[in-house]
Amino acid sequence: MAGNSFITTTVYKKEQTFAEKRRKLFREAISFTAGTLEKPHKHLISVISGAQEAYFLKPGKETLRKHPNMHDMLPVVGTQTVNYTEKWTFAHMWEYLLKISLIQQEAFKKLLTLLYRICYLMDHREDENGKIRYSPPEEISEYILNVERYVLKAGFAEKFKTTEIELSGFLYFTDLLAWNEDVKYHQTPSGGDDFTDSRRTAVGRVNTVKSIISAPLLISEFIADVIDKTMTKGVINVKLITQAVQRFSQTRGLCVLSNTDLLKHLSPYLEAGA
Repeated sequence: MAGNSFITTTVYKKEQTFAEKRRKLFREAISFTAGTLEKPHKHLISVISGAQEAYFLKPGKETLRKHPNMHDMLPVVGTQTVNYTEKWTFAHMWEYLLKISLIQQEAFKKLLTLLYRICYLMDHREDENGKIRYSPPEEISEYILNVERYVLKAGFAEKFKTTEIELSGFLYFTDLLAWNEDVKYHQTPSGGDDFTDSRRTAVGRVNTVKSIISAPLLISEFIADVIDKTMTKGVINVKLITQAVQRFSQTRGLCVLSNTDLLKHLSPYLEAGA
């Protein structure tokens, strides 16, 4: 555990700084200028590595809805010429994570813990311009780079014959997606926000990232059971997948595990704390 202490995360407990960071991100996004769908304005958020960037294109397609989200944006991770996340859906993100679960379970659990940290803006800091940005500590950044180089790149190629988006790009894309969801769900008729409303804390960012975490956790548990029972000639626990499907049907496509459930699945990297 000592070697992984930089990933160990205490489960989120309500704190004002979370709402303050969300509000600051919200107000920044609202201030972004919009072009047209044919020629959207690019808003660079972060240079990830080399030519890889995380940015928004504004406006997004939800501006065309009957009840439009006028500040909708398209989150993108890519280069000046290539969009690595073009037409990405939850299905693409879940597939990526499930592949990692089959490459190495410990890397999978650590990655989900890093996503949990993104969910609650634990690794977001003010930059030199006073902007809140995803900026993980040096040890976490080094871990992300090493697991990409020495675990995932070869694992994707050997097990799935694919070349996938780099892990850092996946994490930055998740952050952009969650940010845009807050913009969608926390606007008020007066043009403000409702981040101080405790009844709506989970709406937007939290439900989005927790759904990205939760669905692969439940599905990977079933896959692991199938692999184990196939090897030992045991009885496959089909309830593991039917219960996951039931969660989706009950929540209209969202699959959000509680912090209590996540503690069970992501231990020892996620812990209860004092």
